[in-house]
Amino acid sequence: MRIFVLFSLLFLSACVKNNEINLEIKGPVSACLFGDAGTGTNEQKQVAKLLKEEDCKTYFYLGDIIYPKGLKSADDPMAQELFLDVYKDILKDRDMFLMMGNHDYHGNVDAWIEIAKKHKRLHYPSHYYMVKLNDVCFPVMNTTDYKVQQLWWFAKLKMNSCKQKVLLGHHPAKSSGKHKSPYFPLNLFLQYAMSYANVYVAGHDHHLSYEGKVNGIDQFVSGAGGQLRDVNEELAVFAKSRLGFIKITEISTGLELSLIGLEDGERKVLYSKKITNRSLAND
Repeated sequence: MRIFVLFSLLFLSACVKNNEINLEIKGPVSACLFGDAGTGTNEQKQVAKLLKEEDCKTYFYLGDIIYPKGLKSADDPMAQELFLDVYKDILKDRDMFLMMGNHDYHGNVDAWIEIAKKHKRLHYPSHYYMVKLNDVCFPVMNTTDYKVQQLWWFAKLKMNSCKQKVLLGHHPAKSSGKHKSPYFPLNLFLQYAMSYANVYVAGHDHHLSYEGKVNGIDQFVSGAGGQLRDVNEELAVFAKSRLGFIKITEISTGLELSLIGLEDGERKVLYSKKITNRSLAND
């Protein structure tokens, strides 16, 4: 039995990706996080314009890049139409990091690895990876696939030097929107992954929210990049069905997360939450 367990661990270790991107940012870190945007609608273009005007130093796309069924290949014209053309002004001089959502998994997710290689500012080295911006760490996980491999990956991540650990995934662990809580195996996986972070930001549901403390850490939803659904505002600390995104800004005591949305066509900070630096059990 011990030999079998040892062999299994060695096999998993060999399969696990260890991709890490280190990016030095001049001054305080700032990042815009948005998801579920690839609709090709005017709403997507409105949020893209708002994102560019916010002038974040980095951008994270939280999945569901192409609706409804992802890409057929790296040459699929939908990549140009629903992504590259829409965010070209950002990609001229800002870095953007991708993750896959459940709709992207209806197509060829490996296509994004090939597409990212052709664009200097676009990053998607693997289906899960870590981004380190100065001393703020962003593990970009995959909540649709590779869950077993990621258990080992999390255990091997070196984040001791990170003042803040912001976990990013497509599926939330709790949502005041349509999907509520995830199915049982994913729920267990998210509980484990969230023990390595002090903030979790997800997409999947099409609204902006601060869901409060979930599995012991602060959880936000930013899935309003291209379309909206109803949200039960009473189930969250704060929730609005508004087009927009979440901005993370490094401050002296930790991080400030702002939910930025469009109201009557104008930019508005809907809600802000400060997260102070603290140590974790898995440090």
